[in-house]
Amino acid sequence: MRRFPRGLWARRRATRALEGIQGQLTQQNTLLARIADYLAPLEPLRDPRELKATTGVDHLDATELALVDSFVARTETEQGHTPTEEEILTYLADEQTVDLHTRLRDREAEVNRWVTQRGVR
Repeated sequence: MRRFPRGLWARRRATRALEGIQGQLTQQNTLLARIADYLAPLEPLRDPRELKATTGVDHLDATELALVDSFVARTETEQGHTPTEEEILTYLADEQTVDLHTRLRDREAEVNRWVTQRGVR
């Protein structure tokens, strides 16, 4: 009978233990993904061809898509035409600039309020 060095047996035990841990982690990740899908399901992605046909742009996130949809609907009812891709992109750039400016003003007001409450100046 052939004898193996102790290091090989320890390595074999460690490998088996790690394989067990890997299996448990895989099972845990599967269960966590199911819970996440149940509690906070992802919005279904719209087909890029449909998105391009309705908005003229095919690379929007959910927030931008909501802005574009409302802009297209408002423009169609108020002006009677569907906006072009350039008009949509210009509108999105303006909205993002206004949003950034509003957030910066709010942040500055909050800092000023904090300074006056603390009496730092």
